[in-house]
Amino acid sequence: MSDDGSLEEVDRVLLEENKVERDRIGEEIKELRERNERRKKEREEEERRLASERAAEDARRKSEEEERKRKKEEEEQKRRSARAQKMAEFEKYKTPQKANFVISKKASSEGGEEEVEVSESKESKKSKEQLEAEKRAILVQRIKPLEISGFEQQQLSEKARELHNQIVRLEGEKYDLEKRFKQLQVEMMELAERARQANRVGKEGLKRISGNDDEVDQIQTRFAGAPAKVEMYSKYERQKDKRNYTDRKVLYTGPQFILPPERIKPSKIVRWTEDGLPQYDEVAAE
Repeated sequence: MSDDGSLEEVDRVLLEENKVERDRIGEEIKELRERNERRKKEREEEERRLASERAAEDARRKSEEEERKRKKEEEEQKRRSARAQKMAEFEKYKTPQKANFVISKKASSEGGEEEVEVSESKESKKSKEQLEAEKRAILVQRIKPLEISGFEQQQLSEKARELHNQIVRLEGEKYDLEKRFKQLQVEMMELAERARQANRVGKEGLKRISGNDDEVDQIQTRFAGAPAKVEMYSKYERQKDKRNYTDRKVLYTGPQFILPPERIKPSKIVRWTEDGLPQYDEVAAE
């Protein structure tokens, strides 16, 4: 009976321990299930947040793309309108209705010869107020306002560099236009001289020289009815400089120095130590 009693006591203890173990395992299982549910809800919330962020990013990217496309179309439209305006101005100046100068004859007091005077046409002249108004309109159209509000140092540097390049380009165009204007002035003077020569030869003819056979120019006598010689080049045209580079450099710039510079005497001597370091020693005065 004692053995049976001890066995029942052991079984009861084992049953109680098993019950406690089952309760502990059940609590752990319940906690794991709750944890899984929480993680599932957190994943769903994270997915919803990421989906909303992706949608917002797509909308922002789409709006930026549309804004970029709109700006590109506006710039293209401005470029086309500016090109059309320039082409219209070019066509207007390309086919002028009449000349903007008049060649008038003027009788000279000596010899009865006629002189030709080149002057601007009266119709092409404009008043000072009209010229100023046209100048202001062109300046307003071509000069763009300088918008630098809110710019940082790097942006200001880039803007200054852009303005410098534009000034250099405009100065080059100004030089070309001035050179072309001077060339046209010379050509107009040559045309006026040719017209004067043609009018003098056509009205009075060439003067014949009478003299001995030895003194008479046979070629001039033979071609006496030919028109006068026409100068194809102006005497004001610049001649080619045949000097070499050294002569031109001395002529235009002069020598770079007059006497050789005085050599500066050293005050220290550099010596290198065994460790590879420099050592400066004073030079003894002479």
